[in-house]
Amino acid sequence: MSVLEIKSLTHSYTDGSPFINDAVSDVSFSVEKGEIIGIIGHTGSGKSTLVQHLNGLLKPTSGEILFESENIWQKPKEIRKIRSKVGLVFQYPEYQLFEETVFADIAFGPKNMGLSGDELTRQVEEICRLIGIKEEYYSKSPFDLSGGEKRRVAIAGVMAMKPEVIIFDEPTAGLDPKGREEITEIIKAYRESTGATVIIISHSMEDMAEIADKILVMNKGKLEMFDETDKVFSNGAHLKEIGLNVPTVTKVFEKLYDMGIDVEKDVFTVNKAVEILTELKGRDNNA
Repeated sequence: MSVLEIKSLTHSYTDGSPFINDAVSDVSFSVEKGEIIGIIGHTGSGKSTLVQHLNGLLKPTSGEILFESENIWQKPKEIRKIRSKVGLVFQYPEYQLFEETVFADIAFGPKNMGLSGDELTRQVEEICRLIGIKEEYYSKSPFDLSGGEKRRVAIAGVMAMKPEVIIFDEPTAGLDPKGREEITEIIKAYRESTGATVIIISHSMEDMAEIADKILVMNKGKLEMFDETDKVFSNGAHLKEIGLNVPTVTKVFEKLYDMGIDVEKDVFTVNKAVEILTELKGRDNNA
């Protein structure tokens, strides 16, 4: 069942002027409930403009955004209800922290949705347990936390609203490998726990290969490809033509294959690479 359906979406900046520019042009696709969708594309390809339409932060110049089969702009005065169901985590969300304590910051969104008292406390504590924010942090100022901890708190604030769809714009930007892995695990845990649909913009092909069920490729404001992750990354030559790339591990295995080593060429994740190399080593030892 489609939770989101985008029909012929176009968004033009400076519409009606001689300098009109289509940031997104005639884009159509649908997202099934519970999927993790990765969105990739070169800088300026329209990725961020696209996702800001999905919860009504931007209004299409033309086309429709359907959430659970209903046009989100059918009742403009109720657009805030959509934003509680389709959550958006901006790039560097830690810059948007503002409350005096970690608990208050995470509780801000659910509180604005009308939650209070024990219900509010339970919902915040549930998310904190899920993504590993310890109770001892609740009374701390978010500004006293490390960069990675601040981002975790900011993400928790959106997750605490229990959105049915949650969108991340470059959630691992600026983090070291350990921090990237932690954020990726948080996203996986949230999807597994709630069944929510997840949409992620990323420049990291490695992260996308690891977590995404499908990949949507944007190019110059248009939808270039939308398919299962392995099928998209199997089109490495085409991705390179539009300024993108495949995961580093894929390049390594392509090189090994070209050298005549008996390995698969289409390898996209480190876990799969380890599995293949372990099997290859076992064959060599038994030879």
